[in-house]
Amino acid sequence: MKRLLVLLSLCLVFSSVDGFGAKNTARSLPNPMESVLNTAVHSLDNQLMNILASLELTAMTSEAKSGNWQGIKTYLLKLEERLPGVYFYVLPDGNYYSVDKDFTNLNLGNRGYFQSLFAGKQVKGFPIYSRSTGKKSAVMASPVVAGGRVIGAMGASVYLDNLHRELNRAMALPDGWTWFVVNSAGQTMLDKDPDFIFMNVFTSGSKSLQNGIAGALKNTKGEMRYELGGAVRHALYQKLPNLDWWMILARIDGGKVKPPAKLELSLKKFVPQLQSALSRIDATLSKSIDKNHDGVNTEAGIRNLLSGIISKEPAVITASYVDVKGTLSYIEPREYKNVEGSDISSQEHVAAMLKKPEPVFSQGFRAVEGFEAVVIAHPLGDPRKNYNGSVNLILRPEFVVQPLLKNLNIPPEYELWIMQTDGRIIYDPDSEEIGRMLFSDPLYADFESLLKLGRTIAAKPTGTGEYIFQAPGSKNKVIKNASWDTVKLHDREWRVILTHRPYEK
Repeated sequence: MKRLLVLLSLCLVFSSVDGFGAKNTARSLPNPMESVLNTAVHSLDNQLMNILASLELTAMTSEAKSGNWQGIKTYLLKLEERLPGVYFYVLPDGNYYSVDKDFTNLNLGNRGYFQSLFAGKQVKGFPIYSRSTGKKSAVMASPVVAGGRVIGAMGASVYLDNLHRELNRAMALPDGWTWFVVNSAGQTMLDKDPDFIFMNVFTSGSKSLQNGIAGALKNTKGEMRYELGGAVRHALYQKLPNLDWWMILARIDGGKVKPPAKLELSLKKFVPQLQSALSRIDATLSKSIDKNHDGVNTEAGIRNLLSGIISKEPAVITASYVDVKGTLSYIEPREYKNVEGSDISSQEHVAAMLKKPEPVFSQGFRAVEGFEAVVIAHPLGDPRKNYNGSVNLILRPEFVVQPLLKNLNIPPEYELWIMQTDGRIIYDPDSEEIGRMLFSDPLYADFESLLKLGRTIAAKPTGTGEYIFQAPGSKNKVIKNASWDTVKLHDREWRVILTHRPYEK
C-alpha cells in the first residue's frame, strides 16, 4: 500500500502540471489518471488475490486436511492481521468455525457461493451483508480437497468498509473526482462514499449510468460518460485482472456535488422519525401475517412469511416462528438454523406471549452475538382464531437509530442516547455504554446528579434537566443540559434524551 501511495502521489503531481481537475468538456481524461486508475486496480486485485492464495495454501496443509481447527486457526490469525475480516473454516454441512468465535453454531449452507465452493471452485469477491454486525463484505474462499473430494473450505469475509477507507486514503482524490467498483451484476462493491456500497446501478442508477456500466462490463478498459446527481461525469474504467470487478474513476463536471443540506438534530424532528420507524416494522409484521394467513399452517408458508419480512426490514436481524410450547421451530436467515428446535419458553417475551397472546415489544437483552437486541412479536392464529404460535423479530436498536441520525446534523457538543424506564441504555454514541444499567452499573455510581435525573427521566415521559458526567472520549467532568421525550410501542416506552454541553469551548 505504501507503493500505491507513492505512485498515486506522483500521478497527482504530474496531473496538476497538466491541468488536473480543470473543467474540460472533452470526452478524454488527462492521461495521468489512467496511471492512478491502473495502480489502484492492481493494488486492490493484489490484496484480495494474495489473501485467496494464502487461503489456498492453508487448505493444502495437514491441519486443513485433517480438520484440525486449532491448527487451522493459527494460519488464519496471521491472515487476519493483513486484511480485516472474518476468517473461517466451513464444513460440508455448512457449519463453520471463525477466528473470533471458534465454533459459531451458525450455518453457511444457504449462501449463494456454497454449492460452487463445495463443487471445488474458488470464490472470488462474493458480496455478503451481515445483518447482525451491519458489515458489508466480499468473500474469498478456497476448497479443502482430500482423497479426491471436497471436505471443507477456507474463507475470508473481507470487510469492504476497511478497503473503502484504505483506497480513499491512498487515492487522495481532490474535489470534483470520485471512484467506485462494480461487479458483473452491477452491484457496487466499493465506493468513495460508503453509503453506495451494495447499491445496484441497474436498479438505482440513472439511465445513462446504467448504459455506461452495461458497456463497461463487456470490456476490460475504456471511457464512459454519464449523468448522476445533476452533474455530467466523464469516467475511465478498468477491470481487475483476477476478479469480475470493474473500477470506475470519474471527473464530475462543475466540481464537487454538494450533498443535501442536513437538518439540525432536535427531539422535535428525531422522536417522530424513531416512532415512525418502530411503528413501520411493527406494521410490516402485522400486515405480513394477515397477508399470509392461509399459508402459516405449513413450514413452507411460515418460512415464506419470515423471509419476506427479512427482505423488507434491514434492521431485523432474525425472524422466527415460536410454537405454542415455546419451541423455536423455524428461523430466517438460514445461517441460524442450528438453533431450530430450541426451547426458549423461559425468555421473558416468549413467556409473556404464551401467557397472553398479544403483540409484544420486549425489553433490551444481550444477544448471543454480543449486541444489544429487542424483540417485536405478534401471535399467529389458526383458521378458527386459536393461538397457533408467534412470529418474533429480533432488532438491533443501533440499526434503527443510526440511519435516522445520519440524515441530521449533530453539533459536536450534542449527544443523543436512549434509555428504558428501568434504566437500561438501549442506544448511546459510545457503544461501550449500550446495554448498561444506569442505576446499578459502577460506571455511573459516582455521578449522583445523573442518577437523580435518570430517575426523573424514568418516571416522566418528557422533561428537561441538568447533570454532570464525563465528556465523550475523556475522563473530564462536564455539565450537560438534557431534554427528553418518549417513543412507545405495545406498552413499552423508550426515553429519548438529547444532551448539550453549554459551557464547552
